[in-house]
Amino acid sequence: MQRVIGKTAIVTGGSQGVGLRIASVLAAQGYDIVLLVRRQREVAQRAIAQLQNLGVRAAFWQVDITDRAALRAAMSAIVADFGAPQLLVNNAGASAAAPLLELTDAQWQLVLDTQLTGTFLACVETVIHMKPGGVIINIAGASAHRCYPDAGAFGPSKAGVVNLTAQMSIEWASRGIRVCGISPGPIRDADSNWQLHEPLLAKEVARLPLQRPVSSDEVAQSVAFLASPAAAAFTGQMLVLDSGGLNTWYMTQQEER
Repeated sequence: MQRVIGKTAIVTGGSQGVGLRIASVLAAQGYDIVLLVRRQREVAQRAIAQLQNLGVRAAFWQVDITDRAALRAAMSAIVADFGAPQLLVNNAGASAAAPLLELTDAQWQLVLDTQLTGTFLACVETVIHMKPGGVIINIAGASAHRCYPDAGAFGPSKAGVVNLTAQMSIEWASRGIRVCGISPGPIRDADSNWQLHEPLLAKEVARLPLQRPVSSDEVAQSVAFLASPAAAAFTGQMLVLDSGGLNTWYMTQQEER
């Protein structure tokens, strides 16, 4: 992919994990990086130092993306410092795994507020400043396309993100802005020994066609692709990155029965 010059990418939930990997891949391509974080300032400061070592400008803003007024103020400050953003990656998330009959109102609202309302507000407040050629990439999940027991509000909120992505792509095409997304399956890095700590997940992954999870780097590289000119005709769709699980989910359930 071509090196990017003079462009700014905003990443929500980018101070650690998959979000930081996304920010790092974008920084390696030349994007200046702004991270939007809700808490953990020390973690964010370490992430910024890591990104700056890649030779780009990087900073973080501590803001609750579900607070429109606070987000609007942060965006104005970001634009004043970094210029209009060319890329927004919505990666911030929350989970509250529980059967629906046991899920509390607070748990339900937290997940929806963070993953659906937060994505909506971050997109709207960014698009106000974004110029033609801008790209928005929403991170959803394979859970948005299929259900499994005890997932709580996670799947429903991510399904909302999928529909919201399509809606935004239609409304903002006339502004020259593409909106698309990625729906990853289980994300685990090969060197983390995750199988030892998550035997049930390892059993599920073994039934996938490719018999492997998705790595954080694969998610990040997919973001870089969708943001690039190579994906110029791609808008309103989700790139499902799940080792083939979406197409075979009914088969694994049948095997269990």
